[in-house]
Amino acid sequence: MPYATAAELAAALRVRVTAENQDLLDACLSAAAEEVDSYLDRGSTPLPDPVPASVSRCNVNRAVEWFKASDLFNGSVGTDQTGVLTPPPGDGFARHGLSIRPFQLRWGIA
Repeated sequence: MPYATAAELAAALRVRVTAENQDLLDACLSAAAEEVDSYLDRGSTPLPDPVPASVSRCNVNRAVEWFKASDLFNGSVGTDQTGVLTPPPGDGFARHGLSIRPFQLRWGIA
């Protein structure tokens, strides 16, 4: 379940929510939320209510990348105003995870 709304994602993208893009916005938020959930590895322990702002922003920021991914062939993000930013090889979510690390419960250490 996403931690942000389609309206919040649309605002970050500087577009409007329309009937044509609603499904894509929702899918991008859901994909990003799956990554958030996987990173946090909280099991059945819920996040605080309301959801921390850093988690919500992480969901939006990663969903922006999901939304724009189809425009770029190499995983880069950017615009003609900012230039293209190419991520380093490896985990595309790792830099987002840093902002939500305080809410991670398990660390995968045996």
